[in-house]
Amino acid sequence: MATTSIWDIKGRIDHLINYVENPEKTRDEGIQTLQHIVGYTNNSQKTEQKLYVSGINCRPDIAVQEMAIIKKHFRKEDGRLAYHGYLSFKPGEVHPGQAHEIGIQLARAMWGDKYQIVVATHLDRDHIHCHFAVNSVSFVDGMKYDRTNAEYARMRSTADRLCMEQGLSVIKNPQKSKTNRSIYLAEKRGEPTRYNVFRQAIDKAIAGAMTIDQFERILKAQGFEMKRSSKYWTIKMKGDSRATRLYQLGAQYTSDAITKWVCMRKQLVFYDIAKPTVHKYKLKGSFGQVKKLTGFRALYFHYLYLMGKLPRNKPRPPHHPILWEDVRKIERYSAQITLLCIHKIDTSAQLQAFVDSTKEKMNSLIRQRTDLQNRLRRDVDPEAIAAMREEKARVTAQIQPLHKDLKTAAGIAENTVHMKARMAMIRRLEVEDRQKSQQKTLQRKRGREHDR
Repeated sequence: MATTSIWDIKGRIDHLINYVENPEKTRDEGIQTLQHIVGYTNNSQKTEQKLYVSGINCRPDIAVQEMAIIKKHFRKEDGRLAYHGYLSFKPGEVHPGQAHEIGIQLARAMWGDKYQIVVATHLDRDHIHCHFAVNSVSFVDGMKYDRTNAEYARMRSTADRLCMEQGLSVIKNPQKSKTNRSIYLAEKRGEPTRYNVFRQAIDKAIAGAMTIDQFERILKAQGFEMKRSSKYWTIKMKGDSRATRLYQLGAQYTSDAITKWVCMRKQLVFYDIAKPTVHKYKLKGSFGQVKKLTGFRALYFHYLYLMGKLPRNKPRPPHHPILWEDVRKIERYSAQITLLCIHKIDTSAQLQAFVDSTKEKMNSLIRQRTDLQNRLRRDVDPEAIAAMREEKARVTAQIQPLHKDLKTAAGIAENTVHMKARMAMIRRLEVEDRQKSQQKTLQRKRGREHDR
């Protein structure tokens, strides 16, 4: 029984190739002859031989360079850089060599006439699976590959045919997942997602409602909006522009299922929400001193408070459901506020000065490393070469944290705008809710006076 999938990659090809060719995943523990040969050196070229890694229309050891040459030749170096696909087999049904051969046959049938492909069979899981790294640009005519529904159907049917020819089982009437891949992976890792937040709110509304109108009112009190006017019921957080169809949350959350349980007055919880991983962060100083801060640091501390991460001794849910999306990015916020506190950055001018200073340091180190690289090419003394390589490694180790700081600083400039917009939205929604509540109170008061 084999499953397939393929999706486009818009990042860097070398990251995809490195993952696909990962020797830790392709090693067969039962074979002792697996050797790893160093790739390129300054004086000669060597190929890294990996078990169950094959190239079609390219050499696996230089696949990145060969794919880049095709892109540059046809002037298509942006957009969709590559496609990443997989073919996964039922545990215990196939041996590595057989799986790899089927993967190669599938790759040749799908893309072998026009595209460069790296095929690798991974053995690190209970189920053996093949990965495909496919160049998005054809070496024949320069046309970009388009992963349409028809193309995926062809991939599925070709894989089924190859498996049946080998006497392997296939999935009959496969059902397409209705959950977005990024959300599926986040939920699998136990991270809080808007889907989990929606499910939790719906469960609470079902448990306390006896009619659909009451169900909708409970959702609204929790900070959510639901629409029943369209063909598919939708839900979204107040102030959010994105709405989610209820059936995407699972079969238990369709309009028919909710109507059934509400009408039956059942108080059930359908979904066992995975507990998010608890992260603990230590901050120096007292929380009272933090309140005296201004600028970026004050903004970040207040936003962490709204997300329920401060104060540490009083954990609580986010102040508003719309902040759940940012709770998933707490590691990023933690790195950013750490940088702000270490360098005492509170204004855009201070942030820009830090960026400029860091770039200057990094460029100086890069020039130093380039000089060492050039000297390495010319020198023939083994002792001098060893010393320069050690110095080059030391310089590289100094460059890496500076590059990370620049990336974190770029995120701060973007996140401050995002946080201010979120906080303004929450304040606006709170004002609207207070005004509506006051208006309802006034209407009830006038109604009582009229009855008298």
